Amino acid sequence: MTMRISSSLLVALALLGMVSGCKQNLFLAEADFEHYKNLMPANLENDPAATVAPITKSMSKPPTVNEPERKPRYVSLAECVSTAIEQGTVGIQNPLFPGQAQDFLINFGGRGINAAGSDAIRAYALEPALVGNEIEKSLSKFDAVWTSSLSWNNTDRPIGTAIDNFVTSSGGLNSIETLDSALSSTILKPLPTGGVAGITFKTDYQFTNLPAFVNPNYRPALQFQFEQPLLQGYGVEINQLRPSHPGSLLNPGVLNAQPAQDGILITRIRYDQQRAEFERNLNYQVLNVEYAYWNLYGAYWTLFAREQALRQGFEAWRISKARLDAGTITLADLAQTRGQYELFRGQRLSALDDVLEKERQLRALMGMPAEDSTRLVPSDSPTLAKFEPDWDTALDEALTLRPEIYISRQEVKAKQMDLILAKNALMPDLRFLSSYDSNSIGSRLDGPDGNNALRNLAENRFNNWSLGLRLNVPIGFRSAHATVRNARLELARHYEILQDQELKAGRFLAQSYRKIFTNYEQIRVQRAQREAFAEQLRIRFQEFLAGKGAGNRTRDTVDILLEAQRFWADALANEYSSIVQYNIALANFEFAKGTILKHNNIHVSEGALPGVAQVRAVEHFRERTKALVLHERENPIIHGVTDENSGNPGLPQIPKDSAVSLPALLKDAPALPTEETKIMDSGKQTKNDAAPFLEKVPSTNGELPKGVAPASINMNQGAKPSSTGLKFEKPQIP
Repeated sequence: MTMRISSSLLVALALLGMVSGCKQNLFLAEADFEHYKNLMPANLENDPAATVAPITKSMSKPPTVNEPERKPRYVSLAECVSTAIEQGTVGIQNPLFPGQAQDFLINFGGRGINAAGSDAIRAYALEPALVGNEIEKSLSKFDAVWTSSLSWNNTDRPIGTAIDNFVTSSGGLNSIETLDSALSSTILKPLPTGGVAGITFKTDYQFTNLPAFVNPNYRPALQFQFEQPLLQGYGVEINQLRPSHPGSLLNPGVLNAQPAQDGILITRIRYDQQRAEFERNLNYQVLNVEYAYWNLYGAYWTLFAREQALRQGFEAWRISKARLDAGTITLADLAQTRGQYELFRGQRLSALDDVLEKERQLRALMGMPAEDSTRLVPSDSPTLAKFEPDWDTALDEALTLRPEIYISRQEVKAKQMDLILAKNALMPDLRFLSSYDSNSIGSRLDGPDGNNALRNLAENRFNNWSLGLRLNVPIGFRSAHATVRNARLELARHYEILQDQELKAGRFLAQSYRKIFTNYEQIRVQRAQREAFAEQLRIRFQEFLAGKGAGNRTRDTVDILLEAQRFWADALANEYSSIVQYNIALANFEFAKGTILKHNNIHVSEGALPGVAQVRAVEHFRERTKALVLHERENPIIHGVTDENSGNPGLPQIPKDSAVSLPALLKDAPALPTEETKIMDSGKQTKNDAAPFLEKVPSTNGELPKGVAPASINMNQGAKPSSTGLKFEKPQIP
C-alpha cells in the first residue's frame, strides 16, 4: 500500500511539474481588445460587403478664392494637437519640409498593399501591438505539448507456414485471430535550458486465440524521459536568443512546429524599437501640426497686410481719379495708381489662396475632411518671450531622448545578441538522453484482484531505464564560422550607424539652436522696419494730399507714396512671418531634443485608458478655446480709417511688445473697398469705412453688380464674394 501511495504521489508531482508555468499569457488584454474592436464596424470579420461602398462621409465642395466664405471656427494649438493625435495623420517626415500633409496613396506590392502611402496615426498605433504579439509567439517555444494517439488492429489470417503450424499445433487452430489496440499520451515540456522533459502513459491491449499466459492482456506503462544539450544550445540565455528550441531526439517532429522569427530577447528589442518608432511618428505629427498651425496664423496676417495695402491703393486711385476729373493730373498718373491697385489685388489673391492651402494642410494633419462648411482660424497668440536654452543640457537630452537614437542603440544591442547566438553554433551538438519506465500487465484495467493492470503499475515492480549521449560535429564548422564573421561585420556596421546618427542629431540640434536666436533678432529688426515704413507712409500720404491741385508736385509725390505703401505692407507681412518663424523654431528645438511630446504634455502608455482620462482631451480644449476667444475679443486692436482731412493713411495700431491674436485682429477689422465704377467715373469721393473681413455685398439674386472689388475672408459673418474687379473706362482728358 505504501508503494502504491508513493508511486501515485510521484506521478502527480511529475504531472504538476510538467504543466506548471504553461499558462498562456494573452498579449492583448480584455480592455484593449474591446478598444480595438470598437475601431472596426460591427461584424467586419464576417461581412464580405463591408468595404464595397466608400466608408468615408461625403465631402462638400472645397472653397476657392472666388467663394472663400464659411463660418469661422476658432481653434487653439492644444485642440489641434489633441485632435490630430486622436484621428489625424503624421504628415511629411522630413525636417526640411515640415508642416505638410502626406497625400500619397498606397500601391500593390504583389503580396499585399504597400502601406507606406498611409500615415494615419491610428494605423501606426496598432503596429506596436502587432510586433508585441511576436513576443507571445517567441515564448510559445517553451509551451508544453500534449500529443496522444489511439489505434486498433484486427488480425485474422489462415495458418500457412511452418512457424504458424508450430505455434498453433497444440491447439489445433486453423487461423490466427488477434485484436490489438494501443493508447499513448505524452506531455513534453521544453525547458529554458534547452532540454526536454516528458511523461508518457501508454497501454497496449491484446486478445488472441493463440496460447498466452494472460489473455486478454493489458500492458500499461509510464515512462519518464529527460534530454539536455550539453554544449550547443545549453543555457537559459542562449535559448532566449534562439528563434526555436533545440527540440527532442527521443520524440522528433513534435516540437518547433512553427518557430518564431527571432528569439525572445531580440523580439523584445524589436517591440521596444517599434514603440520608439511610434513615438518618432508622433513627434513628427506634433511638429507638423505646430508648423501648420503657425503657418496658418502667418498666412492670415499676410492676407491682412495685403488687404491693408489694397485699401490704401484704392484710396490713392480714388483721389487720383478725382484729380484727373479736376484736370490736375494726367491719365498716366491715374494709370500708375491703377496699376498699384491691381498689383495689390493680385498679391491679395495669392495671400488668400495661401490661407486656403495652409488650412487644407492643417485639416489633413488633424484628420479632418477638406471641407465641412467651417473655416479654421488659429486663436492662440504666438510667444515673443526670449528663450536662451542651455546647450549642454539640450545636447544630452537629444542624445538620450531622440527615438531615432534609441532605435539605433537597440539595434546595436540586437547585433550583439546575434553574435552570441552565432558563436554558440561553433560548439558541437552533444546531448544527454535518459528514460525511466514502469511497466505492468493484467487481464483487466481495474478490479479488486491481482489482475488489475493499473494497480500492478502503481506497485512499480517492473522498470526499464536507459542513459546515453549523442554527438553531432560538422567537420570544420565552415558555415558556423561564416555566420560569426557576418555577425561581427553587422555589429561593426551598426555601431558606425549609431555614431553617424548621434552626429546628425547633434548637427540638427545646432541648427535648431541657432534658428531660435536668428528669428528672435529678426522680429526686432522687422518690427523696427515696419514702424519706420509706417511713419514714412504717413508723411508721404500727407505730402500726396498736400499736392492736390499743385500740378507737377503731385507727380513727384505719387511715386514715393506708392513705394511707401508697398514697403509698409511687405514690412508688416515680414514682421509676423518672423514671429511665426520664431515660434516654429521653438517647436523645432523641442523636436530636435526629443522633448516635444513632454513639452505638449503628451504621454505614450499601454493598456486601457485610465479612468481619470476618460473625458476626451479634444472636448476639454475645445471648451477652453471658446473662453480664450472671448477673452481676446474683449481687447481688439484699433484699426485706423483713412482721413484726408487729418492726413491719416488708416494704419492699424499694432502693439510693440506683443503679438496680436487673430480674434483680437479680426474683431473690428475693416473690409475691402466696394466702390462701383460709376462712383469712380462720377468723381464722387465717398468715405471708405467698410472693413476688409466684414464686407457687406448688396444682394442681386445671388450675383454681385459689375465692377465690385473682390471680397476678403469674412471672419464674423457670411457674405458672397466676387472676383470681379473694378471696371476701368478710359476717361476724357480735358
